[in-house]
Amino acid sequence: MTLFILSSRLFVALLLSSLVHDVIAAPMCATSVEKSQVRAALEGREPAPLGVVAASLKLPEALVASALPPAQAHGVGAEHFRVIWKSIERWSDATTFITKGPNLFEIHGTVGRGEPSKRSSFFNIDREGPGLAGHLRPDLYGSIYVLQIPGISSTLRGIVFFDLAGDSVFSVFVPGEGVPAPPIVIREFEATSDLIRRLPSICP
Repeated sequence: MTLFILSSRLFVALLLSSLVHDVIAAPMCATSVEKSQVRAALEGREPAPLGVVAASLKLPEALVASALPPAQAHGVGAEHFRVIWKSIERWSDATTFITKGPNLFEIHGTVGRGEPSKRSSFFNIDREGPGLAGHLRPDLYGSIYVLQIPGISSTLRGIVFFDLAGDSVFSVFVPGEGVPAPPIVIREFEATSDLIRRLPSICP
């Protein structure tokens, strides 16, 4: 009897865990109302990372990304992380942003080459010389978006990696704030953008 009760409780716990994971991992896709709110908030502004708009509207940043017009944003599932990362590795320059609370860290230079760990769930990034390196958990990401948002004097071009809660884990942008972006990096970004846009959209 005791074994039966324990087995039943274990089954229920596993079932609830599965249901919770499915709810958390569900794609974040903006409604028509949310799309109108986001686009109105961005109208007339120079393009910038979406965190400020997300905070002002009290919406997850991934939801804000999903509300942009298709020409400006395309989101895919995080299962495509490896192929996307391999494409970003080919960029000859980049600016990586990492947000932690109200703090924003910038890393200038190419991203490191990455490979899945053979001993853990980490995706290890290594490099020679200065620049981005570290250990990532793409299995805990929810979506990946390519952004290409035009403004009056500049265009925001980058790839954003979101966690399951819709928060930005980090983003990799074409450098050039206040100055024209290097043409070679724009071409490299466009190759990555084309790759991502060929993948199925995470939102209908």
